Amino acid sequence: MIWLDFSMFLVLLGLFFYVFASSSVTVLHRIYLLLHIIFMIWPLSQFISQTSSSALFRIFYLTVSYVGLSLLGVGWFVFIVFLTGQSYVIRKSRLFILSIPALLSVAAVVINPNGMFLRINDHLDPLKQLQHGPLYWIMIGQLVLYMAVSVTIMVYKLRGEESVRQRTLVKTAMNGMIMLLLFSLADLAINVFFIDYFTRYIPLVSAGMAVAAVYLVYAIGRNKVFDIIQTVQRDVMNTMSMGVIVLDENDIIIEVNKVIKPIIRLRIGDKFNSAVLASQFRGHSAKEFEAFFDAQRKRPLERLEFEFAVVFDKYRHVIVQSAPILNQKKTPVGRVLTFQDVTELRLLVEETNRQNEQLQDRNRDLLIMQDELFQANKKLEHMAITDGLTGCYNRRYLLQQLEQEVVTNIRYGIPFSVFLFDLDYFKAINDKYGHLVGDEVLCSTVDAVRGTLRLTDVLARYGGEEFTVYLPHTNREQADIIAERVMEAVELNKVQTGMNEHVLSVTISMGVISIEHFEPSDLADPKAFLRELLAQADAALYEAKFNGRNRMVKRKLA
Repeated sequence: MIWLDFSMFLVLLGLFFYVFASSSVTVLHRIYLLLHIIFMIWPLSQFISQTSSSALFRIFYLTVSYVGLSLLGVGWFVFIVFLTGQSYVIRKSRLFILSIPALLSVAAVVINPNGMFLRINDHLDPLKQLQHGPLYWIMIGQLVLYMAVSVTIMVYKLRGEESVRQRTLVKTAMNGMIMLLLFSLADLAINVFFIDYFTRYIPLVSAGMAVAAVYLVYAIGRNKVFDIIQTVQRDVMNTMSMGVIVLDENDIIIEVNKVIKPIIRLRIGDKFNSAVLASQFRGHSAKEFEAFFDAQRKRPLERLEFEFAVVFDKYRHVIVQSAPILNQKKTPVGRVLTFQDVTELRLLVEETNRQNEQLQDRNRDLLIMQDELFQANKKLEHMAITDGLTGCYNRRYLLQQLEQEVVTNIRYGIPFSVFLFDLDYFKAINDKYGHLVGDEVLCSTVDAVRGTLRLTDVLARYGGEEFTVYLPHTNREQADIIAERVMEAVELNKVQTGMNEHVLSVTISMGVISIEHFEPSDLADPKAFLRELLAQADAALYEAKFNGRNRMVKRKLA
């Protein structure tokens, strides 16, 4: 029967290599690795101890086997914790505390003080030479403790877990534990309590470990316990909105998600043929598709992308991307093709462009309207400050300018002058030639006066045939020169009457006021000062008219 232990070791070793050769390594894999190693320690050490003739070596291998058995409980406990998703419980500090009973048991096995754990009595029958001390039962107790905690966790998980897959995993682990417990209890009964009734040692613990491991590996393969990463990857691929094709280095299709299957006829295991795939499209799209894969073959290490329009069940815009799959040595081992339907995005972009064009048209119309409004406002502003007949400024604008200018001139002592003039015998012209000719005389006179003034001078129609000129920065001598020039230009001006080519020539009477010195008290009431100024100019004009017209009267205010 000693070969049964060795056979069980080989079974466990074979299962170990099977599990890790057929699955991706995760944290749960590593924990099962430790548990499986513990499983293998017991039958191997038991086999070697029974084939050894030396008592010293036999006790050594037995000690190794019981060290593995002591760690079985904590190993199973940690495996159950990770399997049930309670891994947050296991931290480095907590793991050490939780392992203390097992570590004490290992210490008791290794130290074996005075044979209190295990001793060999050579004087007894070979089947009864192995004697267990009180520390052995302490080891059994800590194993029972770990198993009881593991069962409690699994029962609690089964009561509150709604996931069918998770419940299946927990039931699998519980069934494996029950198998191991049954074999262990049978081994304890046969090889310890009732050893006198049997003629040879029966390795039931080794058989239990092998059976439990076989069951677990079978359940792992059937329920894909360790394939959770691949399962998640597949689920993620199938929930993606874009089509995905995965190729190996020989262009063999190894994965296709659900999105691409209704669009392109592909099967896993077939060799990817871009020409056959392009033939499923019509017109220019097929040529673009084939050209894309020609570029991919020429540049296998580059990520390529292009967009084409194609008709499947309806007109669609599709973006195709090709990306290499590289290993750690940056060598291509495959390629991922993605097909993303961007029809809605393109339609949205086109609609946005149309709306932008409409908005630009509206903006242009708005700019035109704003310009028209600006021009209208300028025209209204011009009309508000100018005389509609002669085109010169009106009385309102003149008074506004004078109110501002007078304050500045008084504050800084700047001299200025004012002309006030009207046309002589203008009423007689209106009566004889009519108002149209009278208007023409007014306009022609304004043009003549404007031609003699400076750019800074302000000419305004004060009322009827009466006009005012404001001359900034002008003293009395300068004002006299300009006034004489104005009167001469008006007198030389000829106006066509339209009657037998008869022309008119008019004269003006003018009052000239020059202000060169100011009193500080003038700033107290600038409007009153302005009224006084205009009254003096009007008085000078009246004096010029009274004295025979066609003359000017000069006055100096202050």
